[in-house]
Amino acid sequence: MSEGLVLYRKEEKVAVVTLNRPHKLNALSRELWRDLDARMVEADDDPEVSVVALVANGRAFSAGADLTPGEDPAEMLSWWDAFERHHTRQFRMWDSKKLLVAGVHGHCLGRGLELALWCDIVVASEDARIGQPEVREGWVVQSMVPWLIGPQQAKLFMLSGDIISAGEAHRLGLLARVVPSGEAATAAIALAKRLSHVPAVAARAVKRMINGIYDLQGIRAQQAEGIAVGAFTSHLGPAEKGTSELERIRKEHGLKASLKFRDDPFKE
Repeated sequence: MSEGLVLYRKEEKVAVVTLNRPHKLNALSRELWRDLDARMVEADDDPEVSVVALVANGRAFSAGADLTPGEDPAEMLSWWDAFERHHTRQFRMWDSKKLLVAGVHGHCLGRGLELALWCDIVVASEDARIGQPEVREGWVVQSMVPWLIGPQQAKLFMLSGDIISAGEAHRLGLLARVVPSGEAATAAIALAKRLSHVPAVAARAVKRMINGIYDLQGIRAQQAEGIAVGAFTSHLGPAEKGTSELERIRKEHGLKASLKFRDDPFKE
């Protein structure tokens, strides 16, 4: 097994790719993205690999984008470049010759949720918590959610920023299966091994046929459109985004206080 922010090992015809930044809840830093890109390319190029299982160490699959100061780009063109890299890696996974199975547990939020949804099949444990709460701070990602669930449910999910249970996410169609807590990675790897027995030509044909339906509906163009929109909105200041008070509380009282201020109005 390789060491680092993303681990890589092979079990039979399955490449197990593991997010390995548990002390940061697998927040997606630039370095982690680079390691993940390399491991996914390695799996895609390995003729002995039929299926990739994407799992994570620690208490969460991924808390989303890394919010550490200095991680975010400083200029609009840099934001644009960052979103283009996400677009490229999304459709590299979409076009991969391999089947991709994600095993999700704990928090799976924001860009971390998108990473899981870029896979062909998502398995989650009962303890998983799914959401895109960043909308409450004026952030939006070009999302797979509208392509997987109905328009009203997609709008409610993405506008509210609510964090929902694995059971609710399964009911909406964001997950293929829900398994007992603590079994997400095991179940994802087991399913990957099962699917690895499908003849490669059939597996690739089915994946291409189903993805092709979404291609004809314009998924690539719609996701690409989000690059410019995301770059523009990401470069706006707190006053323009309407988050000045939130930013003040974060600076003066810390992250925990700002999250309470952010989320209190959404409590039922």
